[in-house]
Amino acid sequence: MWPRIARIYWDPWRNIPIVKPRQEEIDLYYVVRLSEPGDARPAFQGDLEKLEKAIIHEYGSPDLYRRFFENRFILLNKTPHWDHMWEVVASGNVLGQLYYDPFREKWRFRLTYSGALLALEDKLVREHRVDGPVYTGRVVEGSGVTDNQVVVVDSRNRIRGLAEKYGDRLVIVKTFHDKSRPVETSDKPASIYDVLKHNEDGLKTLEESSKRFLEKLHARYSLPVIISYSGGKDSLIALDLTVKALGGGEMVFNDTGLELPETLANVKEVSEKYGLKLHVASAGDVFWRGMEVFGPPGKDYRWCCKIAKLVPIAKLTRALWPNGAFNIVGQRAYESLDRAKSPRVWRNKWIPHLITTSPIQYWGQLSGWLYIFKYNLPFNKLYLKGFDRLGCFLCPSSTLAEFKDVEETYPELWAKWMSILEYWRRSLNQPEEWIKLGLWRWLTPASAKKRIARHVQGYTIDWRDEYRRRLLASSVNLAPIAKTQDGDGLRLVFNRKVVRDEYRSVLRVNAEGLGFSYREGDGGIEISTPNTNITIKEDRVDAKPFALGESLEDLVDVLKIIYRMYGCVKCGSCVLWVPRGCARLTPQGPVLENKVDEKVRRQYLESCPISDQLVEKVVVPLILDNPKAFKRPSRKRLKF
Repeated sequence: MWPRIARIYWDPWRNIPIVKPRQEEIDLYYVVRLSEPGDARPAFQGDLEKLEKAIIHEYGSPDLYRRFFENRFILLNKTPHWDHMWEVVASGNVLGQLYYDPFREKWRFRLTYSGALLALEDKLVREHRVDGPVYTGRVVEGSGVTDNQVVVVDSRNRIRGLAEKYGDRLVIVKTFHDKSRPVETSDKPASIYDVLKHNEDGLKTLEESSKRFLEKLHARYSLPVIISYSGGKDSLIALDLTVKALGGGEMVFNDTGLELPETLANVKEVSEKYGLKLHVASAGDVFWRGMEVFGPPGKDYRWCCKIAKLVPIAKLTRALWPNGAFNIVGQRAYESLDRAKSPRVWRNKWIPHLITTSPIQYWGQLSGWLYIFKYNLPFNKLYLKGFDRLGCFLCPSSTLAEFKDVEETYPELWAKWMSILEYWRRSLNQPEEWIKLGLWRWLTPASAKKRIARHVQGYTIDWRDEYRRRLLASSVNLAPIAKTQDGDGLRLVFNRKVVRDEYRSVLRVNAEGLGFSYREGDGGIEISTPNTNITIKEDRVDAKPFALGESLEDLVDVLKIIYRMYGCVKCGSCVLWVPRGCARLTPQGPVLENKVDEKVRRQYLESCPISDQLVEKVVVPLILDNPKAFKRPSRKRLKF
């Protein structure tokens, strides 16, 4: 599935990983058998503490941890799981999986076939013989078993899987399909110093290649150099390479208002250490204001990225480098499939004045960390505590395990977020598991959300009710509550008066700016578009003629104007993306100054997160009775 794989080798004599061996030495090493994309990283103190506690929980003793993991160089490789799971590598073998169990709110550990084989040989775990077929979910007698986990063997003494203890019974929770024997390595302890010493040549090759890449690109683009620094490890490596290759640059940091204290401290530390001028694109409190309008963000409802990241960055860079800049970032191909398919040099459609590149696009995590250790770079100390991902502490793309780390490290900060989530939970009439199991992380009834929801007794996802309640609980407080279609017309009934008197002038200016005609009479507000006539009276909106296609899109454009009037968070996105003088912000919301062409019209409407997210992903699905209505073929997209 992955277009690129991060291959890691293992030196069996020195018992250490090798990231880039010489061609003539490759046959001397094992290839570590990791799940794709194989982007393993070193385990830090916080990770090892979780691992040891998990092993003690499963087996009642730290003996297995001490035998296989203590004083070894341990790698963790993220692997697919419904929350968070690491493959744990020691002595060249994936010996187990460390995973987070949100129901017990603790880290658990499961052996692989290789780990079970070695653990049984050393009598570090107990086996349980099972007669008959061995399959996941089978319940067998378990009286007398004291450990939470045992290795299942069949009547022929073959290792078949793992079982967990539930009262006096055992449930087979895993069967082994891959029964590869573990590779043989020395048993000698290994430290980071050993790993660095024997990866010197490989790291030097990576470093020189990346510096040459930057030098060639910079020669091609005669632009000021800026380094997008996040406070994370990858952007630190990219920054260090840029300083070495190009002599410096200016730092840009996006403060979303949701950064952890160590990250803010690290940004300042790095700026001072390298002597680089620091520019901060600050989002202020726009996220918290946005919460009142949009409700919780989701993996499929990322309104926060636009107002807290994209807009502040675009404003800052347009003001400082209107004629363009050479932007260095710490993106890597192994972080996601989208990034794996990304070119190494690109322009973001929202900030096209920047030429962006990543000098570490094809670096694995292990290579990056060894580079950091080699040069003693000032990395964010949250990594030592076991934090794997930095950035917005409440990002819906985070796992429950990552949220648990934030909660334990910053209880007051997490309590603030929990109080806001609790307001929305009650407003949306959701069970307590909506917060506990992170169901808020999806807006739509996505398959991952459904999979988790099956664990909540008596709960079914009712997206229609949730969407309506979301709109009613929002500061916009405007939701379609009924819909009728009669002949070639559509009538929408809302929970309140659709256009308050003080907003009529804003609606008129915007409608006329879009090229629609606007008239007020006894029948209410009448807006005529090229494809339909829209009448707004009290709590009703009528469109006639109406059909899927152009008349629907004109109605949606009018609804976007209305929702923007009530929900504008003054992020300035609409003003930023249209030509100067075409739009401005008012206390009643954004307005178009003049009649504009189709391109500017789309830029004005679709650059707004209320249009692009709230209307398209919450309002339109209610009108069309389809949670994926935002993917409709007739939707008019923003063009550049």
